[in-house]
Amino acid sequence: MSIQFSGLGSGLPIQDWINSMIQNRSGRLNMYKEDKAGLQKARTSLNSIEAKFNSLKSAMEKITDANIARTLDIFEKRKVASSDDTIATATADTNSAIQKIKLEIESLATATTAQSLTEAGKLIDGTEIFTELADGEAKEGTFSFYVDGVKHEFTIEETDSLNNIVDDINNAGISGLEASVENGKFRLKTDDAQIANLTLGSSSDTSNFLNVMHMSTADAQSITEAPYDKVYESVDGVSKVNTEGKIISGEANLTGTFSGTYTFKIGGSEFTVDEDTTLQGLISKINNDDDAGVLISYDARENKFNLTSKEAGKTAINLEDTSGNFLEQIGLIASGGDALASQTLGENARVRINDSTELIEVNSNTITSDISGISGVTISLKDVSEAGEKITLDVNQDTEQLTNAVSDFVSKFNNIINEIDKETSKGEDLHGEYSLISLRNSIRTMVTDMVPGLSEYGSFSMIGISSGNVGTSVEEDTNTLEFDEDEFLKALEDNPAEVKALFVGDEEQGITGILQKLEETVENSVDPVSGYFSTREESYNTTISTLDNTIVREQERLDKMREQLTYKFNQMDQYISQMQQQQSALSLL
Repeated sequence: MSIQFSGLGSGLPIQDWINSMIQNRSGRLNMYKEDKAGLQKARTSLNSIEAKFNSLKSAMEKITDANIARTLDIFEKRKVASSDDTIATATADTNSAIQKIKLEIESLATATTAQSLTEAGKLIDGTEIFTELADGEAKEGTFSFYVDGVKHEFTIEETDSLNNIVDDINNAGISGLEASVENGKFRLKTDDAQIANLTLGSSSDTSNFLNVMHMSTADAQSITEAPYDKVYESVDGVSKVNTEGKIISGEANLTGTFSGTYTFKIGGSEFTVDEDTTLQGLISKINNDDDAGVLISYDARENKFNLTSKEAGKTAINLEDTSGNFLEQIGLIASGGDALASQTLGENARVRINDSTELIEVNSNTITSDISGISGVTISLKDVSEAGEKITLDVNQDTEQLTNAVSDFVSKFNNIINEIDKETSKGEDLHGEYSLISLRNSIRTMVTDMVPGLSEYGSFSMIGISSGNVGTSVEEDTNTLEFDEDEFLKALEDNPAEVKALFVGDEEQGITGILQKLEETVENSVDPVSGYFSTREESYNTTISTLDNTIVREQERLDKMREQLTYKFNQMDQYISQMQQQQSALSLL
């Protein structure tokens, strides 16, 4: 409907009159809208309380799950205190008994290791670009040495080969000195008749040449290579292994001759080397594979592959070439298939448990119950104990988890009581929701009930969970629960079976616990199909939907009324305007 601007001819406030008349007829519409807003607020408040019921349900399940499975039984949770946790620690599950375990550790288990039987990588021959060595960590710059105290400095450019560096030294005009690359080592030979002392390196050097060439710790060695008497050379052969390079193509510079595809096993996993496999990629894949059970690395100094078992103990690492001979070529399996030749087996741990006179050998630093015979307890060895001395592992009930669970239950229960009391009080959104008040009173009564069949601890108030009497004033703050942890722990220590039965019952004794009843009531109330909250919310939704339809119809009625009034007042305005024009014409006669 378009907006009409009435009174243009007569100058009368027609639009104000129409708005006032519509406003006077809008009482029912405003009432419907207020009713809808009130229902929406009530629904929101109800949803908030429902969320608290679900939170209470979750809190109770931490306790009542004891009736589902022993592994979930929070009353049977165990903790272990070690008299010296630098020597040994332990964990215990619900199958363990409360006990004290004495432990003497003579030795820890060590890991099995393996090392290549042969050099893993090709050695330098002089043609290599220096800055490409050491996995690209070799740096251009300067390096120096002193001949009888006189410094000689050389500069390495980014593209210089080792032979270029050799030539620079040999062309420097130093009498009695010759540089060379031989058998994978960088060498500086001197003639005693011309050079008394050669000192390598200067604090001003900017290249790491001497480190990369393994010469930073080189000492003079006597030689008989006329006319030279001494040689300073690489302590170890310098490899040109490129871990980022592909293995099959030869970019990695390994000593083997590789072609095609290889498969091999380490531990329980199989690995493949194909045309796309880089050395670093293979190392990472092995190290990140839990079933391989090892850590592998390449030692550039020794030019060997090293393996270390992730688990300690006198157990061999499984090494198998399944297709091809990759492991044999890199020296981890000896020629002929001997997979143990490269390995140094670890040692087993030796421990004495309780008062046994015999030492137990364990191929691990973790002693599980199948080894120790102590059900439910897993011991972690950290260090050896003093000769003849024993530490104590004290297995007790884990009361911390239980007290936290009970405290959480009490808090969630109080949240519900406080919220319902607040929202159902006079003037609040849920005032008059008698079904909700009845539900509140029901769960409130349950937590104060006595449990038949328990002789010592038959109610929550007897174990430190106290409350006021049912029906007392909210202002007195007695409708919520209070948790006295010390009193609870005292009862738990005195009679753990009855405390447990008070919460979750005892099927053999025919006892139903408080939380069993309470949980059933709470679960029924939050049932998504037939529960109180779902059915009440559906009722709210239905009423709101009906009000929406009523509001639409009422709005349509008012809109039609506005249209009719606007038409009639426009007609009246036109008549008045015509009469004013006629009167004006007559006055001119």
